[in-house]
Amino acid sequence: MSIKQSMRDIDRAVEDALETREQYEVKREGRSQRRAYEKSIESVREVAGQAASERLATWIETTIRDEKKLPSSRRVRKKGAEICRDAGESVSTNDWLGA
Repeated sequence: MSIKQSMRDIDRAVEDALETREQYEVKREGRSQRRAYEKSIESVREVAGQAASERLATWIETTIRDEKKLPSSRRVRKKGAEICRDAGESVSTNDWLGA
């Protein structure tokens, strides 16, 4: 699954669970939840490969649907780092995922 497709699935989960994408896409200081999720998925793919990035994307989508709220970017990065480590890859605290 491509990052684009993963983001479309997450977009649909946001619309289904929250009935609005406004909070998700609102840009504060040039940042949005959507962009943080996308960057996290990209980072996981670079470190641990496509299967790991798909695992993170699925986790984000499932979390949104189950909790009916957006996971924080910090929580997503932390989960991404956990997935990378589970795949046997190291994540530095200086990396995007190491936050």
